[in-house]
This record gives sequence, structure tokens and C-alpha cells, in this order.
Amino acid sequence: MNREIHIGIRILFHILLAVFIANAANKFFVPDLEYEFDNGFYERIFQFQGDAPDQYRILPLLPLALIVDFLPFNHAVILYNIIFSFIVLELLAALMKGLQPRKIFLAQILFAATYIYAQFSGWRPDTMGLMAISSSLILATTIQRRPLRETLLTLGLLALAFARADIAFWFAFFLAVYETSKWSWRIIWLGIPILSQLALQFVIFPDAVYYSKKVMLWDNLSGFYLVRHPGTYLILAALLVFRKSILAFLKKSWNYKWFYASLIGYLGLVLIIGRLNEYRLYLPFLPILYLIWRKTSVHENEETGPV
Repeated sequence: MNREIHIGIRILFHILLAVFIANAANKFFVPDLEYEFDNGFYERIFQFQGDAPDQYRILPLLPLALIVDFLPFNHAVILYNIIFSFIVLELLAALMKGLQPRKIFLAQILFAATYIYAQFSGWRPDTMGLMAISSSLILATTIQRRPLRETLLTLGLLALAFARADIAFWFAFFLAVYETSKWSWRIIWLGIPILSQLALQFVIFPDAVYYSKKVMLWDNLSGFYLVRHPGTYLILAALLVFRKSILAFLKKSWNYKWFYASLIGYLGLVLIIGRLNEYRLYLPFLPILYLIWRKTSVHENEETGPV
């Protein structure tokens, strides 16, 4: 009975957080919604006629395109975010299975609150769809049956490659280092995001035109965008207050140094072709951090019942 009560509380908790995330995001980004009504930015992407690079990230947008057929865009986005926020929260909770329930719930609250500010620099309704793909992919690493696990990881990487090929490459690097010792799988996994990006750029959408600058290095080095983003100060405050816990976690998880190296590599990529203050770009890496947290945490006085 205690287990059933705990499951019920978790589901209700995730539903409430999902509704919070969906509504807060929409209310916070009214100007972006008005831009969509005036310009049909996503409407053109749904018709496979949008501009690059958003056109190359079509997969997480397909469920939204289906919902838009039945609801106005604003309501469709809210429903989309409720559904996928709930899915993501459930997946992240599964990744943290074995930790104390109150730690899991606290992490979920922090994720929900941080999500809003992570999109401050650029509202993207498909972010939760991307999070669902990345979370599912990392959750597949916990499967024990080897043939099934490799198959699911390959399918997950393929899905991620059609959502964010750059992120898919670094996920492939993580899997190649930590999830297999076979070079055949390493070559397949590392090749998926590269080949998919080439297919998107030269075969599927050969006429897509970039609407943003391709090189953002000097803009980032100026610090202009970082200073303007409120999330920058939130991160600095968290680093200041939780520095000991963060350093302790880094020390315990040093066996995953190649993951941190890949994360630094991704930051370098964003520095050149993206904006450092687009913190939503780093959200898909949270499932890997949650997995590492689970594997490196010392389970002392574990609670099995509800909070």
C-alpha cells in the first residue's frame, strides 16, 4: 500500500509540475506567441518549408504539428508542454531511482523552475520534446539485456539526430566511451549524427536558408548576451552557495571525465556557432548528469515510502 501511495503522489506531483511548466512558459513568452501569429514561423516548419537550422530539428515538432490541427497554436503548445513535461519528469525520476524520494522531488522542482529561465533567451516550444528524447536515450543505458540495449540506444541516437544533431554527436561520444567496448557500435553511433546532419542539409532540406548568423564567436566573447540573461546570475549564485556540494560531486564522478570533456567541447561549439546564454541548449545533458548522480551517490538511509 505504501508503494502505491508513493506512486500516486509522484504522478500527481509530476502532473502539477507539468501544468506549471506549460503555463509559466506560455505566459512568460507572449511576445514570441505574437510573433508566431504574425509570421507563421512554426507553421512553415510544419509544412517542411521553414528556415534553417530549426527545420533540421523537425522530429520534436511533429507531435505539436498534429495537435495544431485540432487546437489554436497557443493552446496546442500548452497541451504539448503539459504532456511532454510529464513524460520528462517521469523519465528523470526513473533515472534517479534508488535515491531518497525527497532528493528526487527537490531535483524535479529545481528542474521545473530552472526550465523557465533556461528559455529566456529564446522561446522554443519543442524543448520538452527534445528533453524526452534525450532522457529516453539515457534511460536505455540502464537496460541489462545487451542486444536490446544496443538496439534502443541506436534508435534513440537516430531520433536525437533529427532533433539536435550537434547534441546527438556528443551523446554518441558518451555512449561510445562508457557503454560499449566494441568498435562496430562506436562507429555506428558516432556516424549517426554526422550522416543525419548531411542528409538533412543536402538531401531532405537542400534549399533551407539560415536566418541567423553562422558564426557567433565575437558576439559571445563580448559578454553582451551573458550579462543580459538573468539565468547567468542564477548560475553564479548557485555556484557560490553550493560550491562544496558541486566540487564533491565532481570528485566522485571523475571516472566520467570524458563526459566532462565532451561537455566542454559542446560549450566550445556553442561559443562559435550559438549563444552561450541560450541555457536551454544545455538542458538535454541533464539526463546524463542525473545518471551519473545516481551511479555515484552513496545511498544512506534510503527512504522507501512517500515524503
